[in-house]
Amino acid sequence: MASRPIPGLFALFVAIALPVPEAPAQQPVPVGRGSYASAPPPRLMVDPKRNVDLVDEVETRRLYLVRDDGAPVPSNAWYQNLIFQQYGTGLWAMPHKVDATPEGIEIFQATSFSGDGQRAVAEFPLVVSGPSFKPIDSRAKAWTDWTVAFRMFESDARYMDVTLGEGMPAVWCEFTGVRPSIAFGGPHGKGSRSKDAPAFFDLAGKPAALPVTGDALGILHAGRAWGVFAPDGTTFAADAGGVAVGFPARDAFLVICPLPDAASIARFRRTAFAVPRDTRLSWTYDRAAGTLTTTWKIVAEPLKGGGRAVLQGWLPHHWRDNIAPLALDGPVYTTIRGPLKCAAGDTFILRHPFQGILPNLPAPQTGGGFDAGRVAALLKEHFADPSRRLGADTYWGGKDLQRYAQAAFIAAQLKDASAEPIARKLRAELEDWFTWTPGEQDRFFAYYPRRKGLVGFKASYGSEHFTDQHFHYGYFVYAAGLLGPLQPDFAAGFGEMARCVARTYANYDRADARFPFFRTFDLWRGHSFADGNGFPDGNNQESTGEAVNSWAGMILLGEALGDPELTAAGVMGYTFESRAGLEYWFDPHGDVFPAAYPHEACGMIWSNGIVWGTWFTASPAWIYGIQWVPTAPHASFYDRDRAFIRRAYAGAVREQEAFEEREAAKAKKPRKPADIRSLGGELASYHLGFLLHADPAWVVEQIDRLWAEPGDKVAHDPWMANVYYLAHALKGLGRVDWACHGGSPTSTVYVNETTKTRTLVAWNPSAKEQAVPFFEGAKPIGTLRVPPRAIASMPAASR
Repeated sequence: MASRPIPGLFALFVAIALPVPEAPAQQPVPVGRGSYASAPPPRLMVDPKRNVDLVDEVETRRLYLVRDDGAPVPSNAWYQNLIFQQYGTGLWAMPHKVDATPEGIEIFQATSFSGDGQRAVAEFPLVVSGPSFKPIDSRAKAWTDWTVAFRMFESDARYMDVTLGEGMPAVWCEFTGVRPSIAFGGPHGKGSRSKDAPAFFDLAGKPAALPVTGDALGILHAGRAWGVFAPDGTTFAADAGGVAVGFPARDAFLVICPLPDAASIARFRRTAFAVPRDTRLSWTYDRAAGTLTTTWKIVAEPLKGGGRAVLQGWLPHHWRDNIAPLALDGPVYTTIRGPLKCAAGDTFILRHPFQGILPNLPAPQTGGGFDAGRVAALLKEHFADPSRRLGADTYWGGKDLQRYAQAAFIAAQLKDASAEPIARKLRAELEDWFTWTPGEQDRFFAYYPRRKGLVGFKASYGSEHFTDQHFHYGYFVYAAGLLGPLQPDFAAGFGEMARCVARTYANYDRADARFPFFRTFDLWRGHSFADGNGFPDGNNQESTGEAVNSWAGMILLGEALGDPELTAAGVMGYTFESRAGLEYWFDPHGDVFPAAYPHEACGMIWSNGIVWGTWFTASPAWIYGIQWVPTAPHASFYDRDRAFIRRAYAGAVREQEAFEEREAAKAKKPRKPADIRSLGGELASYHLGFLLHADPAWVVEQIDRLWAEPGDKVAHDPWMANVYYLAHALKGLGRVDWACHGGSPTSTVYVNETTKTRTLVAWNPSAKEQAVPFFEGAKPIGTLRVPPRAIASMPAASR
């Protein structure tokens, strides 16, 4: 579920109000046998209070750019506010934040957290401005994979260009026609001034007095240490409580670094002068080794000297499971995402294990109490009726598509009579969505020519302005990936349209100018951002489960289409987002959440914080549950730490019981129960779908108990068909054996910890038999021959 308020080299990009062209006439754009509309539909989504066409508003919105050359403009970025607002704020580059203001920029070093542990506190900034410098706005100048540059623009003759990089503890400021000054902001910035006097120090960390001449100045203010670096011979002089900066020649720049302490200033000087002009991530998925290797390349320009190494920080999802050499010998910062560990260089290589995913599992063993008739009844009642209408918006419609795809897969495994009707229904629905016919009002996609993106209609929860698109469209991609092997001519005719939908939220092809590069995914942070507009304090994401699901869908679709690039992009996103989701929403290792935060999970994260809540409810059952959406085998990543699932679920139960106690006290009514029955079918399916990766036998017991109760509406709910099937399958297979992997991205090794037996499982969506090798580390443990368009399993040697 989602609910949101509607509120290469550098690609050089004018904050000018361009004349708005008339809306182009819609024409079908053929994609294989499918199609999309060439332009958004007029007046399909209108805000009745303002009488504003919401779709047209997105396309005609003013963009603050240095140059608009028609190239794709990012959405859902950590710096999104910069593109849409006169003065971009909430630019949390980590470990610092930058706000653009009418006098210049404010640079904040967050050294503490709020009393409830939910927010990094930004206060007492350094203010970089200049005498009589009055920028009229901030304009995005350039962006690369994890940097952004913007211009504080007063006129063509007077401006300041600012470069920020995620995880790079520096702010590079380059001046044209501006003689800079540094002032000391008050508790909350926003143009205020501090009452505390600063102190200064030299490269040895010893006290210094202004004026100072040289290429470096240390500043202590409000408990924060800063390093300011400049051209040789720069003068720093006291001026009205601040610092006036005088450059000796044409070079005019300042590099301002938040320092862990005064003693580290000399260390920072070694890398400060290298300004990143380009950053580029590349990735390689090694099927045989079961690893993802990512190469992080920084192209820097020396502002002084010849050094090109940059100080780059890395978060827990980078270094925790990294198996490649990475010398994290630089400074360490405490951030809202845990320890940010730094290393100097221009190229970094990370390597992470990828043990594979599966679309579903082979049919459960018949001797373990599995009732195939129960599943058949649920399939017939809820999925086999061709007249049943699925959701008409992209969120609920998308969820229905994936549920039907899972139902079709299960029915095929059980050789149930409903298999063909369900697959036909799924196909009809997907083909409807993947084809635009003039005059249609729902179930189609349209292209935004200016903003460069596909949007499905009916849109919902802000998806018309690119909010939540990975949540919504990941379901479409997943469903198409599962349907392809069941209906091969569907993949041949509509596979390219499904690939197009995947690229609108995760365009992995830099040469494809139809879409921005990875629209919703933050490559460095390792997780997606959900909002297409941004907020004054950055961006946010709620449902990690649906984000990970969008990558799983890409892996499945890539394999179904025989597209290794699509598969590899899905593996990259899945590898990072599954780790980031665990680290930053659950803190399983205890080194991420601030000590004052009283919970074991959060419902969403923001650029500067974590939130105990969701967009739609304060119930802990949903705060946890929204992370466990949807139920599928690829969610097994929660079980990498064998103790985590039980620990997390116990926390969810404790929180829900306390919540119900408070709600009952407020309403002066008896407390509602906090058990599986009380959750209802959908939410119960997410809770049990999470637990089945650690204790499938217990999940089966709960479902059986509920099924036997008169009038049960939980176990009999259609959401439970998949949960019941998976729980029984895992009851026999056991849990993922993380020491092993298969030579296919759609393969997994399971180990039954009672019998100590391993089972090799692989899915082959291709038209030819595949021989999939399996390994424990580098040691072969078996080869599984998988028939065409089938899933197969075989036992392996005991562990």
